[in-house]
Amino acid sequence: MSESTTTNGDSNASGYISAATAIIGAWIVVSAFLYAPPAANFWNDIIVGAAIGIIAGYNAVKADDREGINTGGASLVALLGLWMVIAPFIFETVFEGAFWSDVVSGALVAILAGYNAYQSRGTERRTRTAEPETR
Repeated sequence: MSESTTTNGDSNASGYISAATAIIGAWIVVSAFLYAPPAANFWNDIIVGAAIGIIAGYNAVKADDREGINTGGASLVALLGLWMVIAPFIFETVFEGAFWSDVVSGALVAILAGYNAYQSRGTERRTRTAEPETR
């Protein structure tokens, strides 16, 4: 038998924040085609933007669930956002549009996903009891 516990009241806000983060991840993918950065930065935008969109989208769907969002997933998305901030410097992106798109998008992802990871730490979750259920 499982104990029922309540989730944090911010589950709706976490869902909206995760959905906004997923949209920013989709923007990162689209901006790779729009700005046509160098090859390494192009593939970085495609892979990292897709990962951000998929993981944040998963958290947006899970926000309404009893367990709430995945803290590890939100933390990974925050780290990917930080990577997007420093990637233009590493790949030496010279085109200003691609450069600032990656930096601003990465900063927004890091802030939003970091907030979600922080908030999800305090969410009470359903836990399993030591006694098996008998009928």
